[in-house]
Amino acid sequence: MVKNFLKFFTLLTLYNACLVSAHFSLFKIMNNGIELEYTKNGVLRKKDECNINFVNFGIDDDIDKISVNKEKPIFSISSSFNLKISNLKNGNEGLNSENYKFNNNEINNYVRVYQNDNEISNFSTSEEEAGYFSLTIKDLKSCDGITIKQTFKSELAIATYLLYSNVKPDDINKTFDVSHFGPSSNNTPYAIVHWDMNSGLDNLREKCGIYIDYTNIRDKTNGVYHWRWYLSTNNINGENCDNKEFYDIVKNSFNEDYDQMKELFGDFYEGYVLKREDAQYAHIDGILAEKQKYIIEIYQNQCNNQDQNQVICILSSNKKLNFEEFQKEFVENCESVIIDNKENAKWGIDANGVFAEFSQFKINIENKNYGKLPNSITEEITYKEFIEANSSGIARFNINMDCGEGSFVGDKCRCSACPLNCSKCNNGSSCEKCNEISTLVEGRCYCNSGYTENNDGICVVKPEPTVTITEVQPEPTVTVAGVDDNDDDDVDNENNNEVETPTPTQAIEEFNQTTISKTVNAIKQNDSNNKKPSSRKPKGKAIRKCRVKYH
Repeated sequence: MVKNFLKFFTLLTLYNACLVSAHFSLFKIMNNGIELEYTKNGVLRKKDECNINFVNFGIDDDIDKISVNKEKPIFSISSSFNLKISNLKNGNEGLNSENYKFNNNEINNYVRVYQNDNEISNFSTSEEEAGYFSLTIKDLKSCDGITIKQTFKSELAIATYLLYSNVKPDDINKTFDVSHFGPSSNNTPYAIVHWDMNSGLDNLREKCGIYIDYTNIRDKTNGVYHWRWYLSTNNINGENCDNKEFYDIVKNSFNEDYDQMKELFGDFYEGYVLKREDAQYAHIDGILAEKQKYIIEIYQNQCNNQDQNQVICILSSNKKLNFEEFQKEFVENCESVIIDNKENAKWGIDANGVFAEFSQFKINIENKNYGKLPNSITEEITYKEFIEANSSGIARFNINMDCGEGSFVGDKCRCSACPLNCSKCNNGSSCEKCNEISTLVEGRCYCNSGYTENNDGICVVKPEPTVTITEVQPEPTVTVAGVDDNDDDDVDNENNNEVETPTPTQAIEEFNQTTISKTVNAIKQNDSNNKKPSSRKPKGKAIRKCRVKYH
């Protein structure tokens, strides 16, 4: 890569054009004298006095064949004019084949026009034949600094594949024999992921000088036409990015569903081309990086609507795995089928293949079509190897799950719990057979007589009713010394009452009109006149204080 000076000047026989490369800038002179300059801002088309920058409309011939014309009314005395630009490729047409519709009336919504960094809204678009459209910018004073950018309506749905030979081809931007790619059925990719074309194309152009390359082939998929295109390091690559740099930039524009690829490959997968051909989806072809030459694909065909050709986990390595290494890699990489990867399973080999017994379920692993499981604990995995690459191979195995009572094989291809109190089911919402202490009613288990649901909804023995006995204490009484009739006068004049001072071990309790706060600790019997004491409840309305005499 050369910074800030002219790198090379060569004759391209393909275009009969001159190509000049400088820092982030490439120049091509086309047959008709139009000069194209490739920069981080787009492809600048230089012709006469109108030099226009095009973004996301392709390269080379796609830009060269664009028609630019000034239009001005015959009798107009104004210096302004309209600028009509034709033969622009519509990249939104058939962008996706599923859950996507694009009406040509929407073209206007996905075109941005700028002049010297100021956005222009006074323009119109019109559909042309065979996937092209035209654009008319109105009331211009000049065409200096014009940029026209195509944006995209939707994220791009991309199917992901792996080149088994694990060697990136020299010639990338073309179709290949699907038998060279995994997974086993090319109609069932490893995953469908979604890519933001707007940010993705901007980042590739600005950081690598790579531009989308539309071909002149217009495919038809599911009754909808779309342009065929490619993105790779084999495109114009102004900064000479290598494949790792290319794919690191691409990955930044995937949404969260790219986690599927991380679950399968970790960080080893490295795509080398994004392309839209004649298939239902755009797709990525990739290899395994960091010398991961051998892969084992694990399939499972018991997961509800799971496609039997859908890979559920992948084991990659830089050498052939033996039986013990296979166990370790399976537990670490196939977490989607193992409930607890810290549990030590019992591994073994039987007539059908390899098995792993866990406390709640059993996994049976069998040969599929490529490669072979070991017949003894001392053997290695047998791989199908490829003559295109030294020491590279693929093996494919099927797994079957034996789930314990009260569980089933769920969407994640693992044993999942049946509904509460259910011992047999096919999904997590409806039961086929309840446990012995509950009864099945319309797919749900209800507790039998004598049982009840606990806080977790599980049937348990109904507890015996409990009775709480509260002891009722008798109302406290006060024994009061005999009171003379004259004592009634003392009640009315309580301020003059005198109370004998008790000894320190004795207590005098005071009560008001409504309550007696405590029971008197000790009341001595017999007063000084040797009278027999009498017991009575004080009258609440008459007695606020009483005189107690102690002997």
